[in-house]
Amino acid sequence: MKKESLLPKNVFHDINKLPSEKGLLLFGLSMNKLFLRQSPENCIEDVRVFHTTKISKPLVGLNFIYSDFLYLYSEKNAPELKESFMTQMVSHKNGLQKIIEKNNLDFQIQHAFNYMAWAQLYVGSKNFNELFNSLKNVYKEDVQFQKCIKEDTEKFGREMGENQINFFLEEILMFYLLTKNQIKLPNEYIEGQQKWILFCYPGAPLKSTVYMYQLNPFGLDWKENIYENCVYDLEAKKLIDFTRIDLDTYNYKYE
Repeated sequence: MKKESLLPKNVFHDINKLPSEKGLLLFGLSMNKLFLRQSPENCIEDVRVFHTTKISKPLVGLNFIYSDFLYLYSEKNAPELKESFMTQMVSHKNGLQKIIEKNNLDFQIQHAFNYMAWAQLYVGSKNFNELFNSLKNVYKEDVQFQKCIKEDTEKFGREMGENQINFFLEEILMFYLLTKNQIKLPNEYIEGQQKWILFCYPGAPLKSTVYMYQLNPFGLDWKENIYENCVYDLEAKKLIDFTRIDLDTYNYKYE
């Protein structure tokens, strides 16, 4: 991290080694990518990015987090969405578990893997509703925040409506709280003893996510976690430090 801080803005590299203390990798799973970019097979290949080469000691747990409830910001019928998400999540989780169990020589600590639904994050937080309402008020008063959300919406071909705004705000708030150690995360192997958390996702981060971390509206810091302001881009295989992104020149790409 110290060497990384000497790099120019918007320039990032891969991780050499993860910390030698107990920690958690969090894989955020988008419901619209579960059987595409984030299929069980592709997720395991993403896990292998870290396996052995980047792990200093066998002290790492991994939580797969499904974003099912987040996708209820929709005009679609709720029972229909529930049935669809339930089927997708169970199938995806079983697919992952089957591959992990089959490759037990590679993944010997089977109970280091955990699977979570979005609703578990709500109950793992002390005050998510309060923070979410506060963040919506920040957004209403912050022109730069609004601009970032608008650009994110256009980038991904979405319609700029209330549901989409709430989708982005809740997603980035949860991401922010997770990396600041504000959400209780079950993992049988790590048992709440994590000294660091690294969120992982394929693709460049949203501008609104970057802005949220740079703004830090709730003044949260977890200094012990060297990745508290970072995401690992599984596509580019780079550690992205939000504090080193220049939003004026950032266009969802970096060197």
